[in-house]
Amino acid sequence: MLRMGEPISGFHLLRVMGSPGGIIHVREGLVISATTPASPGAESLLIRSGRVSEEAWNEAYTAGAPQDRLAAELVDRGSVGEAGLQVVCLSAVFDAAFAMALFGIEDSQPEVIGPNDVPPPLPVRPGIPREWLARETTRRLTITDEWRELGVTPFIRPTAVRPITPMQIGADQLRHDILVKANGRRTPRDIAFALGQGLFVVLKEISSLVSEGLLAIAPPPPPPVVEEHVVVVEDERKPPNLPRRRPGTSRIARLLGADLRNGK
Repeated sequence: MLRMGEPISGFHLLRVMGSPGGIIHVREGLVISATTPASPGAESLLIRSGRVSEEAWNEAYTAGAPQDRLAAELVDRGSVGEAGLQVVCLSAVFDAAFAMALFGIEDSQPEVIGPNDVPPPLPVRPGIPREWLARETTRRLTITDEWRELGVTPFIRPTAVRPITPMQIGADQLRHDILVKANGRRTPRDIAFALGQGLFVVLKEISSLVSEGLLAIAPPPPPPVVEEHVVVVEDERKPPNLPRRRPGTSRIARLLGADLRNGK
């Protein structure tokens, strides 16, 4: 098992093409990192959520990143516990894979990493089996189909239905924070980054708040102007204002080379 602070060698990456796509790092067949502009990475999850201060992060990064010891520096300095850090890194990978698949995977390109390339700063150690990551991503994508029935997609800009009162119950912190950020201008991705929470978790809470009548979904922006000689055919089976998941969102298992047959 790879221990925190040990260097990473013999790894490669998959460059995922899509909108926005992302990067998946693999070491000895295990996924150790996944990042995408569509969801917060481990750094955002740690800093934006208040788990680690920006000052503590900068100090640990300066001291540890050049030697691939960022995680060890964060733990040694008492900024975060080792178990807690690994949970955050694990969550970031699952959320990134989900976000890439949700927005659409068009293609992927494997790349071999050379000795002078920089490894991911906060890898999951020893790594995540590809079948597990593919299975969990598929499960999350299936759940999003239920949210779509409420009109909840990654492209909405929800608005709180009524003024937000001070929070009364600590357990409702995330719901309260989402309501505060839901001003009709932010997408679920924007809210996830602002709060330092995963995109999947934020979408889940938004769906719950919409179903309870606490969030309203702003109408989508007007479609682009279509030139007169272009004929647009509407799909009658498609619910209005609910963009479907793009082709390629079911490619996560093939991209990871995961075999999900027979419970694998």
